[in-house]
Amino acid sequence: MNAATALKRLRSLRNQYSETAQREVRALLRAMPAVRMRKWSEVAALHEDLLFLCAFPASVAVRRDARRLLQSMVERVAALPRRERLRGDDTGIAGSVTRHVLPFAVARSLAQAQQAEIDWRNVAAETDLDAVVRPLLAPAAAEAFDSGEYGTREFVALARPANARSDLQWLTSDSGLADDWDSAEVPIVWQLGNSPACVTHNVVPNLPLVVRDGLRRPEGDLRAQIETPLRSIELLPRKRASQVIDCARAALAARCREVNAMTYPNRDEVWWCDLDCGVGLAVIGIAPRHRLALETNTGYVLFASGVPIGYGGVTPLFRQANTGINVFDPFRGSEAAFLWVQMLRAFHTLYGSERFVINPYQFGAGNVEAIRSGAFWFYYRLGFRPASSAVRALAAREAKRIAANRSYRSAATTLRALASGDLHLDLTRFDADDHFEESLLPRAGARAARQLAAAATSTQAAQRKVATALAEALGVSDYGRWSRDERRGFEFLAPIFTNLPDARAWTASDREALVSLLRAKGLPQERAFALRSARAKRAWKSLAQSLTGTSSRDRGTPAA
Repeated sequence: MNAATALKRLRSLRNQYSETAQREVRALLRAMPAVRMRKWSEVAALHEDLLFLCAFPASVAVRRDARRLLQSMVERVAALPRRERLRGDDTGIAGSVTRHVLPFAVARSLAQAQQAEIDWRNVAAETDLDAVVRPLLAPAAAEAFDSGEYGTREFVALARPANARSDLQWLTSDSGLADDWDSAEVPIVWQLGNSPACVTHNVVPNLPLVVRDGLRRPEGDLRAQIETPLRSIELLPRKRASQVIDCARAALAARCREVNAMTYPNRDEVWWCDLDCGVGLAVIGIAPRHRLALETNTGYVLFASGVPIGYGGVTPLFRQANTGINVFDPFRGSEAAFLWVQMLRAFHTLYGSERFVINPYQFGAGNVEAIRSGAFWFYYRLGFRPASSAVRALAAREAKRIAANRSYRSAATTLRALASGDLHLDLTRFDADDHFEESLLPRAGARAARQLAAAATSTQAAQRKVATALAEALGVSDYGRWSRDERRGFEFLAPIFTNLPDARAWTASDREALVSLLRAKGLPQERAFALRSARAKRAWKSLAQSLTGTSSRDRGTPAA
């Protein structure tokens, strides 16, 4: 059997769960070692199908056979002609190479455990790394470095300690240089080889194997399903959380992708949401010092049988949450629509979000892949609608054409027009007063800057001064007895919420809701902040009113 025939048949059978289909799948897998492949496209297609069979296995035997073939993937890649092999760069497949500019935290983890190095041939200017190299040098060596007699790479070769396994390991050895590193945008080259962190082998360890009898589809009242609490949500212990984070981080880095929560994860806040049939959603909080002010910025990775199949973020803000889903290529055409509904259910349970917002990039604005895949219709079919009335009308016309002609496909120009604004899905308890415009976030930051500037002292002292004054205004009597985390959260947000124009008219419960909200920002898990946001309606509405119509460049006197 030639490669084209074998691969076409395997692709047609991989999501079929009848006994007849599975017997043929097993026969194809047993025959595959003898199938010769000379094109990268053939190897990539086989790799995709094997990952799919591992993620959604119909039997223990099929999964075992697929895993065995994945173990030999590095040899298949090595056997390709060089020109074909190079086409696999940045796919994350065993035997390929990933080249990407990686943030310090990710680069450091690769330097410690993977065959990764500075991609010197793609460094735009060696001197860009000088701010990273110089602090690592002894004074006598720094004098020579500053002389200009040596190039940066040349001097790194001279000065690198004998026990450093690579330039990358040495240059990421000092965590105090993280900001300089990120400013330099250092390119990294990662030789994946047969690493357990490559896409081919990356899997969350020690999960029970769940076999399938089919793929699930969304049915019935989807809003009612989203509003039904998901009971099986667990805060993972730190050791287990670290395993999940490492798997999630590798899944993105190998594919040249990034999410802030995977770069700066909070190992004390990883929520594991069981979506049944072997599918788990890991929602990962961000480390406290990298938190946003008013939003709860988290990332997630979706796993099927421990295999990463998709990723994204969910960012609660008041009673809404900005989100979206990115399914990795091998798992397109699986049960993504069903899982997306269950993920929204998990987000609603975790954060109390009543509106879900999809920004235009997710379904086409500046995103060629999203236009090509028709991502707009994925969200539309599940109940999301354009925020703009004009775009809603265009979408309704297109939906009628699709319903009348199943072969009809929206033109790229139409899809780009549909991606000219946000998509919304509102749950039954959402109303117009529950919305805080994202466009106000920069103005909130400017408001904080004005309040701190008015304190006329150092930033740290100003934060304490503003926080103390706000605590007194809100009737707080036990501020000194709060935990350090609670005081840190209160100080972080006090400059935004202080001196709101109508605060004197608030009820005691409104003031208590604001105090509770600000205290929660510094807690080890940020989920509490998101949940308390939904109960602090008066504070959010007052803040929005104080910001509306105020330029972010306005340096006027703070509201009294």
